[in-house]
Amino acid sequence: MKLLGGCLLTFGLVWGLVLGWWQSNDHAPSQLDLGLYLVALPLALVGGFLLLRGFIDHLKKPPEALPRPESGLRDEDPLALATAKTAAAERAFTLGLIDAFIVTAGGDTVDDTLAALADGKRPEPSTRLTNDSGYPVFVAEVPDLDVDTLIDTLIEESAAPRAFVERGEVMRALALAERVLEASIERLRDLLEQMEEKASLRVDWLVPAAWMELDLAPLKTWLQGCLATRLPEESLTITLRSATHELDALLALDELILRANRDAPPSEIRLLLGASSAVDEQTVARWESENRLFSAHQQQRQIPGEGAVALILARQELIALLDLVDGVCVTRLNAARRDKPVDAGGRIGGKLIEQLVTGLLDLTGVEPAAIKAVLLDTDHRPRHLTEALEGLGPHGEHLDPIQDCLALGTLVGTLSPIGSLAALACARGKVLASEAPVLCISNQHPLERGALLVLPFAPNPDTQSSST
Repeated sequence: MKLLGGCLLTFGLVWGLVLGWWQSNDHAPSQLDLGLYLVALPLALVGGFLLLRGFIDHLKKPPEALPRPESGLRDEDPLALATAKTAAAERAFTLGLIDAFIVTAGGDTVDDTLAALADGKRPEPSTRLTNDSGYPVFVAEVPDLDVDTLIDTLIEESAAPRAFVERGEVMRALALAERVLEASIERLRDLLEQMEEKASLRVDWLVPAAWMELDLAPLKTWLQGCLATRLPEESLTITLRSATHELDALLALDELILRANRDAPPSEIRLLLGASSAVDEQTVARWESENRLFSAHQQQRQIPGEGAVALILARQELIALLDLVDGVCVTRLNAARRDKPVDAGGRIGGKLIEQLVTGLLDLTGVEPAAIKAVLLDTDHRPRHLTEALEGLGPHGEHLDPIQDCLALGTLVGTLSPIGSLAALACARGKVLASEAPVLCISNQHPLERGALLVLPFAPNPDTQSSST
């Protein structure tokens, strides 16, 4: 188009100039000259229009990409890069879970909680909490929790500011943490006494994110006092970190697994501690105002729960060195986020959970048929249960949905943010009972999803020889 316009414009202009020169030399134009002149002017106009439009189209057209120079380097395998190999190897890291302690509405041990879950125990109406209508609130409450004695002790020792004492959920959580620490400290002392070389103990306390508005220094001092009087203080390190929901707690565990395999000495022991409570007047009132409180007329809502969990973790070399018979291994977390909340309208599918489980099995090489149980942190709400069971898909065809797929939240209610860690503690109990892998899935949160495997401990010769 540009070429044609240029030709027509040039012809018209040249012919017009010729006629103009001819007339300027007193040459009378003939009829033929006048005819050609009348033809030249339209051709010049049309040619100019075509040339202008071609120029505008050229400006609108994006510039063509320049050919890339040949680098001479080819990488057919994406794992050929050293960084990619490192990332793939780190995804296969595991960490030993030496012991697990929990306190829930089902009991003070993992075995008690699993037994209550198998018996179909469920949260009951509270004898001390009511809603705005005066009806008892369904709660998963730990019985015989002595909060008053703890408050009196903290006030006498000036270890708790007034802000803590006035927060019922904080005081109940501290009482729960104190109870779970009693059992875990005894196990830690036994482990430290068995070790020939000096060991280090690192404690990571996951506190609910709502506590971050408080001054947490007294909490750390309180925990230091609980541990230092019965454990070697020189080897003790305490870190407090917040967790917003169940997947946050598993992400904290995943970080421990990664760091322990990267640079932690084999003699290091980690204690992952968490405690939370929603069984107090302030929390119940807030849940009711937010329209999230379970009732006889609103059964798709949440049931307040409370509990505590303590996980003793170490590298597999230490388990092999101490010849521990009750150790298991925990894989790294496979996590993702749903596009929309599970309680949104429409059909609920488990495709995301299925993808997480598939990737986990592919990475670890565990056959689906080898998995003998699934532990979930989800509660009674049917849409969450449906999502999880559909997510198992072909991996769970051999499992009984009632006996083998256990939803811990149906017993302990909403135990955020540590419900996933409590499910992990129960998964360890199932591994020791069945001597088979157990799948742990977190789908209590409306959007966040995670999956990991708990495996029987099987030391390899390389691990044992490097530890001695």
